Amino acid sequence: MSSPMEEPQTSERQVQGKNLLLATDGKPHSAKAIDFAMEMAKLTSSKLFIMYVVSPKNESDRSEVIKEGMAILQDLKRAGSDLGIDVTTLLEGGSPYQTIVSTAERIKAGAIVVGTSGKSVLDRVLIGSVSEYVVRNSNCTVIVVK
Repeated sequence: MSSPMEEPQTSERQVQGKNLLLATDGKPHSAKAIDFAMEMAKLTSSKLFIMYVVSPKNESDRSEVIKEGMAILQDLKRAGSDLGIDVTTLLEGGSPYQTIVSTAERIKAGAIVVGTSGKSVLDRVLIGSVSEYVVRNSNCTVIVVK
């Protein structure tokens, strides 16, 4: 039986020096995922790509959502740079489900970090969970931070 200390080392070896993708909406529930991704990028000397997806469902207030996304990405880039992490930000449009998976493939990510959305069980049954979709459809390691 492995100790809890061995688990991160296994993940670290799988990601060492590879691109790491953090998908975030900047909401409070994603704070732990942000912290985890930054720590992992620093520990593994990985380049951290931070993405924010502007969903088609936000069509009516699209310019406001884009401004919000850009501000979140700018803050996260600054925070990562302050920690000595090589950060690239990506503002993408489309379905969060497919956009996260396709972006991970495009940047050749060694791992994707996502947070849980805080949706109820009924919400997940009716409309699905982005993190669940990413876990099922990604070709790389997916780390879901709760």
